Amino acid sequence: INVHGPYQNSSSFSQNEISLPTKQIGKAPMFMKIIVSEARPAFSQRKAASLLRRGFAASSRFDERGQKYRDTMTESTRRLVERFGESDQQRRFALSKAITLVESNLEKHQEQANLLLQHLLQRKGGQDMNFFRLGIAGPPGAGKSTLIEAFGSKLLSEKAISKLAVVCIDPSSTFSGGSILGDKTRMMHLATHPQAYIRPSANGGTFGGLSAYTDDVVSLCRAAQYDFVIVESVGLGQSEIEVAKSVDMMVLVLPPAGGDELQGVKKGIVEVAETIVINKADGDLLPAARRTASDYKAATRYVSHHRHPDWSIPPVILVSSHTQTGLDELWGQIQRYWKTMEGNGNLFRKRQDQSRYWTWKNLNRLLMKRILCHAEATVEDLYEKLDGGQITPRVASKQLMESMLKSLSNDGKRDK
Repeated sequence: INVHGPYQNSSSFSQNEISLPTKQIGKAPMFMKIIVSEARPAFSQRKAASLLRRGFAASSRFDERGQKYRDTMTESTRRLVERFGESDQQRRFALSKAITLVESNLEKHQEQANLLLQHLLQRKGGQDMNFFRLGIAGPPGAGKSTLIEAFGSKLLSEKAISKLAVVCIDPSSTFSGGSILGDKTRMMHLATHPQAYIRPSANGGTFGGLSAYTDDVVSLCRAAQYDFVIVESVGLGQSEIEVAKSVDMMVLVLPPAGGDELQGVKKGIVEVAETIVINKADGDLLPAARRTASDYKAATRYVSHHRHPDWSIPPVILVSSHTQTGLDELWGQIQRYWKTMEGNGNLFRKRQDQSRYWTWKNLNRLLMKRILCHAEATVEDLYEKLDGGQITPRVASKQLMESMLKSLSNDGKRDK
């Protein structure tokens, strides 16, 4: 079926072909093709965007640009890519499967995950300033999950955002490596909301409050058309600040009586927070919450020298997840930060710096994985020397590095 624009006889007419997978008849899929006129760009763009949103079209431009990636994809990965362009329900299913693929440690899964991420990035394009990432960090028991439940439900009910994704990072056991992944149980309303998606993930022993693939998971949420993503970190100490490397804005959530002014002056998590929330500010805890807020307001003046001049002192907000007081003020501060940082270009630069940070972070992880694979033959001899007191750990690590570099160099020569 060929459908042409109203000015199909115009000399300026050019054709943009869009393939429409429709329904399956027996074992043979049926396809339609629409030829949209570009003589009237407003018409063709609206029509194509509508078709793409409803899952009926995949622009041929995307096919050409991503062909080199799709050629080496498995059939299951290709199907995942297709589902990201279909209905909301199919995108939600594809997002869950894609996150599982990205978080897998199997090498064959990692290769497919790289192809999937690259293809989705090519399809989505560059930086999207209508997409925002909010980090929620704080000590255990501060009420982070309950706050997200109340705050996310409010934003969706008031249509302040269209779709919300929540990525919850749960600590892994030092001994077994397992995780409870129970944060979702505190978000029962969001878990059943059609426009919300909640994904718990284990941090796998990674330090810094995130898992090794949190940044990739956030990218997948963007590809699935979630315009607002909340990343909830594990219960943090003062020095675990890596969550700030994956989000546009960091909100530090503290319980009442969360330390005096000296705790606020200490470097670390307070230093990178753009907003501080004193949670559970209701009932008998309200006086303690007010004192804590006063202490942190005084303390943040001493850690503001490194911040952007347009956001030098982070606001301190009293919030109650149960009574929902303070949630409007919190959303107002997020909007103000979003608008300010986008307007001065700092948001774009921040995302650039984060991309470079995760490039080196992933390189370190890949190198360590490669080194450990080559270390088995060398490490036993070093262990004997260490156990016998013949060598110090510092010297042993240097010898191990030299041995690994030599082994990698020999592998490279054999590959040539």
